[in-house]
Amino acid sequence: MNMTVFLALVAALATVFMLKRVLEYLLMRRAGRQALVEVGKRALTKLPEFVSLSRVQSPAWTNEELVRQQADPLLRCGFQDAGVYSVDRMPGVLIRMLCQPQAGVAAHVYDHPRAGSWVEMVTRYDDGSTHSVSTLPPNGMKHPDWFRKIQADKAMPTGRIYERFLPLRQQHGIKTVATGDVVREFEEVYHKLALWRQEAGISPQEVAHVAVKWMKEKQANAAGTIG
Repeated sequence: MNMTVFLALVAALATVFMLKRVLEYLLMRRAGRQALVEVGKRALTKLPEFVSLSRVQSPAWTNEELVRQQADPLLRCGFQDAGVYSVDRMPGVLIRMLCQPQAGVAAHVYDHPRAGSWVEMVTRYDDGSTHSVSTLPPNGMKHPDWFRKIQADKAMPTGRIYERFLPLRQQHGIKTVATGDVVREFEEVYHKLALWRQEAGISPQEVAHVAVKWMKEKQANAAGTIG
């Protein structure tokens, strides 16, 4: 979800501002704040309220080896393979879904054409909350209180991340997870997060964080270009 919001904000920033103008607005308190509010509103119009996952038999991977490196250790930890899925509102995005029914953990290994590959593991609870661990780098976006999140180092093997996640997550009220339910639950939680984001909005501070990250990435890419 946060990656979707991040990319929507980047698109809004790119549409409304040139890089130099973003810096100027960030340095101007009142005008800058209002400009960032407008960027946040524009980004929310691009955020889909629902997504639908469709199983893919022959996925066209962007980062196939990275996906395999993240999925294989989890299979050795007793995860069941639930298949590879495309996301209707996110062109080019593939998600390999896995499930560990005994531990109550679902794993999503993302393959994103722009953001690369990362893994997210989640435990759902009877009260509707979620506890997750993710290797997606922080981008300054907030999340609701009912979506508890732990940050993990992408360099750590996923089997080790899983082992560390188990004692750190909330231990009571864990919802039973089944391999056949992971796609439906993913879609339902995405919708719940999208509704929360639409209601909460995107603060100027969040837009500013994304703008700074976006500018740093553009500068890094420019520095690495061979002319």
